[in-house]
Amino acid sequence: MFFQQRDRHEQMARLDPRDTNMDGVVSPQEAAAYIQDYMQHASPQERQQIMREYFSQMSPQERQQMGDAMVQSPYSPVQNVRYDDPDDMADAYTRTAQAPVQDGRSPLEAAFGQGGALSNPLVKAGLVGLAGMIGSRMLRR
Repeated sequence: MFFQQRDRHEQMARLDPRDTNMDGVVSPQEAAAYIQDYMQHASPQERQQIMREYFSQMSPQERQQMGDAMVQSPYSPVQNVRYDDPDDMADAYTRTAQAPVQDGRSPLEAAFGQGGALSNPLVKAGLVGLAGMIGSRMLRR
């Protein structure tokens, strides 16, 4: 079902990752829900490939911020992450996205929500960028 949602993939592919003031069409929470959906339906190889590509594009400081935020989030099962290793970052992000739903929200939605550990504007922009990357990849299938 996820892979047949062309309208949703097109919406995510059009996202501007620089929209950190939340005035865009898709909120970080919506992007988080989309990413979680993708993580549940994509093959492990496809997930690993796109996540590795995503984290390889980030600066070491951005990876460190993201890694620290995942470890500090009470919604994430991640206890530690090596931010200098894109594969470890991809694994940590995948584990967070696939953790059980809490309070009716995915761990990513909760972590990126108001007051969440990942509410840093740069981290949110990265989340929206990842949703855009996934949407673009889904449209090329």
